[in-house]
Amino acid sequence: MPLFDHRCRECGNRFEVLVSLANLRKPQPCPACDAEETIRLVTPSRFSLKGGGWAKDGYGRGGDE
Repeated sequence: MPLFDHRCRECGNRFEVLVSLANLRKPQPCPACDAEETIRLVTPSRFSLKGGGWAKDGYGRGGDE
């Protein structure tokens, strides 16, 4: 299930919610004040490649070198 950031319109609380794709359009209540008016935020991806592996082996460089 994807993790989404939300912000409450009433109290301004920011929180994260695991939401199944089937419930994606349902409102997520604020855990601080129980308000139904929350906004799903657009946030940058937290995915990053680190260390060795395919990057170290030159995968994706394109062409023979």
